[in-house]
Amino acid sequence: MTKKMKKVVLLAAAIAYLGSNEAIAQSNLKSIGAPINTREYREHAFSISGDGKTFVFVQDRPDGTKVFMSSRADKSAAWETPQLIKTITDKVQKGKIMGTSLTYDGRELYFDAIFPSGFGDRDIFYAKRIGNEWNEPANVGEPLNTAMYEGSPSVSQDGKMLFFVREKFEKYRNTESCYTIWVANKTDDGSWTNFEKMGEPINSECERTVTLMPDSRTLIFSSIRGGGAGGFDLYQTELQEDGTWTFPKDVDFLNTPNNEEYTAISGNTEEVYIEIKGDIYVSPLPNKFRGARQVPVNVMVVDAMTKKPIDASVFVAMNSRNSASFSAKNGVSLMQLKAGNNYTLACEAPGYLPANQIKVSLENVNGTETINNTIEMMPKNIAYTIRVLGPDNNVISNAKIRVFDLSNNQIVPLDINNNTRVVFGNLYGLTVSGGGNADYTGNWIPETNDADEKFVKTIKLEAKTTSTPVVAAAKVDKRENPYVNAPEVDMSKPTETFKLKSDPNISFETKKIYTLNDVYFDRNSIIVKSEYYIDINRLIELMTLNPKLNVQLSGYSDSVGDAVINQKISLRRAKSCADYLKRAGIDPNRMLVKGLGEQEIIKDSKGKEDTSKSRRVRFIVY
Repeated sequence: MTKKMKKVVLLAAAIAYLGSNEAIAQSNLKSIGAPINTREYREHAFSISGDGKTFVFVQDRPDGTKVFMSSRADKSAAWETPQLIKTITDKVQKGKIMGTSLTYDGRELYFDAIFPSGFGDRDIFYAKRIGNEWNEPANVGEPLNTAMYEGSPSVSQDGKMLFFVREKFEKYRNTESCYTIWVANKTDDGSWTNFEKMGEPINSECERTVTLMPDSRTLIFSSIRGGGAGGFDLYQTELQEDGTWTFPKDVDFLNTPNNEEYTAISGNTEEVYIEIKGDIYVSPLPNKFRGARQVPVNVMVVDAMTKKPIDASVFVAMNSRNSASFSAKNGVSLMQLKAGNNYTLACEAPGYLPANQIKVSLENVNGTETINNTIEMMPKNIAYTIRVLGPDNNVISNAKIRVFDLSNNQIVPLDINNNTRVVFGNLYGLTVSGGGNADYTGNWIPETNDADEKFVKTIKLEAKTTSTPVVAAAKVDKRENPYVNAPEVDMSKPTETFKLKSDPNISFETKKIYTLNDVYFDRNSIIVKSEYYIDINRLIELMTLNPKLNVQLSGYSDSVGDAVINQKISLRRAKSCADYLKRAGIDPNRMLVKGLGEQEIIKDSKGKEDTSKSRRVRFIVY
């Protein structure tokens, strides 16, 4: 019998079996059809991207294992003719690829294989996609891969968590290969760590494959255990808030006396893909197996000046404890977030200021709608024009201008039209002379609100005078510090304690000084780094829950340089934190901002100043 005839016979047997099995018949299983399924070959080891537009699968042929990718315009369109992923196929030396896992955005593919560059029996590899091309696969490396068997990879939607199987052993009838299920976490440098062998009741007697659903907290895995339909059956378990997993439930609409092993779940969790007798089938996923309802959220990150997409990191926070990060390649970041919650999105990109946070409410989202957001990021390095006016407000075209970057004591170049490039939030010194007027010497911190003035820095020179200057009383510059209306701290009031709903273990005590969990600043900088956003969100939550509370934000500097300059920059650091609170909806009249400069220098154990810790902001809630 030829292989083609054998495949036809097997297909006919599968159809007959499906028709005779009530559980499967009720599941509405349907062949994915051509051009993915074929009569001649086995199709298996499949995975699908979060948007449902990319499908990767493995095909076993007489001349070896082939890896293919098929695409479609949208989830309702037909699959296009599969394209061979040659860079991976050419590496398969012996044995088959048994499992694949696309990241949610479809840009990376994890798979298990036996390659010459492996560490042992079977290892996990990955490849990155650029356009429709895949680069050379790479071993994920030690210590995830060992001399033991590692296979069936399944990666979370943010690419930071990987489930897999390990430790091959024979248990049943000396023919079935059994494994245990493990999980690992990805570090910022791209390596894998925190390996954990999952305990009972997930690892029970004999497990073989594992699939992480798009919500990144629900697993479907295959197992031989008591009470099953026969052979390997599929089970589902969910991660709880306390870190435990629910007792696995039987995926009854798919399980039969045969082996059910590999699955893939669509991004909207509405469909499940499964292999039956060498072909791929798809079925609606019943509500009870869909896990927590997820909402597709798409984020486009663009340059605020050019509106062109940029690579960035997108930080997602539900509260002070629950957060995740996603990459935005070419400006696009695709994710799914749990329905019924509110989220805060923030961005960070090299060469750009942290973007204003965006609030995303999924409390009343209906159907399968997709939430789209665009985040604009202001480049740190921006072009400015220095304009010099005389006492009569006429432009002095031949003025002599010098700009100093006080972070490195370097002169910043200007062209013949007095155009220059500076970094937002850095401190600069300016000296200007011209037209026989009094010279100007001052400091300058470029800020994002300068965009309203077309990034023009205007210096007005005063006429020279020989009279004794009159020192006017100091006035509050509302632009420099608009946060002056809140009352001063009343230390005579009794102390109160407040707790956060998001984390009852965190409490705030009025009149007690809190540092914003190590919110430190670079030298001569006023920029609040996005790594501190989640910590400051705790203060936002506290003030939102308690609308009668006020806060005093006090900025500090180190003792390096001029004390007057240090006082100004400390004020602007506190103002940057207050601006963050204001953008989150906190009334500016509830905030009191002070710049205390060098008043409280931090010293180390040897009595030497720790300049990095002196540059900080702290607050008092009252």
